[in-house]
Amino acid sequence: MPPHDPRLEVRLRDGRRELLRSEERYDLITLEPPPPSAAGVVNLYSSDFYRLARARLADNGMVAQWLPIATQNDEDTRSLVRSFLDTFPEVTLWSTELHEMLLVGSLARQDIDATRIAERMKERPLATALGEVGISSPADLLATWMMDRSGLERYAGDALPVTDDQPRIEYASWARPDELQRTLPALIALRTDLPLVTADPVTKTAIAEAHNRLLLFYQASLNAYAGYRAEWARDMEVLMRVEPANPYYKWFVSSSQR
Repeated sequence: MPPHDPRLEVRLRDGRRELLRSEERYDLITLEPPPPSAAGVVNLYSSDFYRLARARLADNGMVAQWLPIATQNDEDTRSLVRSFLDTFPEVTLWSTELHEMLLVGSLARQDIDATRIAERMKERPLATALGEVGISSPADLLATWMMDRSGLERYAGDALPVTDDQPRIEYASWARPDELQRTLPALIALRTDLPLVTADPVTKTAIAEAHNRLLLFYQASLNAYAGYRAEWARDMEVLMRVEPANPYYKWFVSSSQR
C-alpha cells in the first residue's frame, strides 16, 4: 500500500465546522452548498462564514463561491454579492452555466495571465475536463469573464448583506417566475473589461469572438425561456453553425426540444 498522502485526504464533514476546528490554511476553498433558497444553508452564504473562510486562506489564496441566479429573487442575489464584497478586497465574477455564476474572492489581486492559462490547458486531463463542458480553448475560458469589483459594486448597490444574525434570504418570498430574465441581463450589462496580462492581439480577438458567441447563447436561452421559439431556433441555428461540436450547446438544444 502506498504511503498516506495528506494532500489526498477527503473529509466528509460540515464545511463550516471544519474551518472552525482547525487553523489549517488552504490555497483554494471552493463552496457549492445547496441553493440559498434551501432551508438551513443560509449560514454558508453569510458574511460571517466568508470571513472565516478568508481567515483560513494561505498567502495568495482564493475562495470560489458558486452563485446561482435563478433560485432566488434578484434582490436576494444582490444581497449575496454584497456579503462577498464586504469580505474580500479583490472579487471577480465568471459565468459557469446559463443559470449560475462563480464569485472568486482573494486578499491580493490575481493576475489573469493568458500565456500561462494557454500552457496549463495543454495538459490533457485539464483540457479533457473543460472540453466536456464546451471550453475547448483558452479563449473560450477567458470569455466567461463577467466583471471585476467595480461592476459587482454597481450590481449590489445598496443591498444589505446576508449575516448570521440577519439571514434575510432565508425568509425571502418564493422566487418570482422568469427571475433569470431579470438577473442575467442585469449582470451582462455590467460586464467590465478583462484585465489580461501577456495577451497578444490575436488572443484578444479570439476572446472577443468567443464572448460574442456566449452572448448569442444567452440571447437564445432568454428567448427560449420567454417562449419565443422562432427567435430561439434562429439564434441556436447560427450558433451551431459556428460551434457544431460544442457539447454544452448540443445538450441545451436537445433538452430544450423535449
